[in-house]
Amino acid sequence: MNINLKIWRQPSDKKDGKLHDYRLENVDPNISFLEMLDILNNKLVKEKKDPVAFDHDCREGICGSCGFMINGRPHGPQKATTVCQLHMRSFDDEDDILLEPFRAKSFGVIKDLSVDRKSFDRIISCLLYTSDAADDSL
Repeated sequence: MNINLKIWRQPSDKKDGKLHDYRLENVDPNISFLEMLDILNNKLVKEKKDPVAFDHDCREGICGSCGFMINGRPHGPQKATTVCQLHMRSFDDEDDILLEPFRAKSFGVIKDLSVDRKSFDRIISCLLYTSDAADDSL
């Protein structure tokens, strides 16, 4: 499949960003969305261009660090799916796909699709998880 990407590129939190267009051809519909971004980044590096910055960690759909906006929706078109678990088969041949960072004052853009999650990570680290707390949420 062929896809047309429009990706927010911002060199740092101190500089303005803008959308850039990229085209990928012959993308395997069975790869994950992040694997597709890896392919784009490999292409950019070969062309001696700056790769697109994006966050990821586990690539297992557990950590949630891979979040950004796809076509105006957090994590993309599928409900209850993280970006790393989203596959290219969720899109059609010749689709235009818009990628942007989460836009929130507390999540400032670090670079491209990567945002500063420190405040969110601090909240998570303060939570105490116990079996009693888990039972109360049911």
